[in-house]
Amino acid sequence: MEDRPRNLREMLAEAKDTSELMVDLAYAALYFGDPDMADEVGALEERMSHLVQDMRAVCILAVRHPRDADGMSSVLQVISAIERIANDAVDIARIVTHRVGIPTELVADLSAAEEVSHRVRVSDGSLLAHRRLADHEMPAKMGMRVMAVRREREWITDVGGDTVLVPDDVLFLRGSPDGIDELRSLAGSPDRMPPEVPDGPVATDLDRAVDVLVEMKDLSEVA
Repeated sequence: MEDRPRNLREMLAEAKDTSELMVDLAYAALYFGDPDMADEVGALEERMSHLVQDMRAVCILAVRHPRDADGMSSVLQVISAIERIANDAVDIARIVTHRVGIPTELVADLSAAEEVSHRVRVSDGSLLAHRRLADHEMPAKMGMRVMAVRREREWITDVGGDTVLVPDDVLFLRGSPDGIDELRSLAGSPDRMPPEVPDGPVATDLDRAVDVLVEMKDLSEVA
């Protein structure tokens, strides 16, 4: 991508934001069983690959003396860690794209996480179209905040209140699941029903697995 930042600090920040978004989308794809969300993770993987390649190239070019090598080796280690996080997100998304499937009880209980991620497309004529994000006060009114916007093949990650949305923008958000219905209404998108929990008791081992998975999801966001 020609508009990728060339400054290493900016690229590291973008890679961090991108890997975080990939993890969020992968969990959301799993929760909603949404192949489109899973495909977005794959698209972000391509973006991440370019970033990782550029960052490694910058690190190599920056080493002009042996004493610089130690510092850059640490940076390269961080880059590799970010790349692994992104790859793990892709692995989660493949559960959806490859239709592997996991127990319905576990999927439904992912909603017990403190925050969920969501993806919504802005429809022409909707209340979001041609409006600034600040006009809707999403964090205060819906408990949802926009993490990124995809406009055709362009990704906007430095989203702010002055960002003006246009029809067919795809928003990637994180926040309270209670705000999803209102968000989709503003965007002119159809309602989305959460997974149904089947009747009957859930196995104790599965309960423990759900608790661990939700805790891991929350901890990965904190980290």
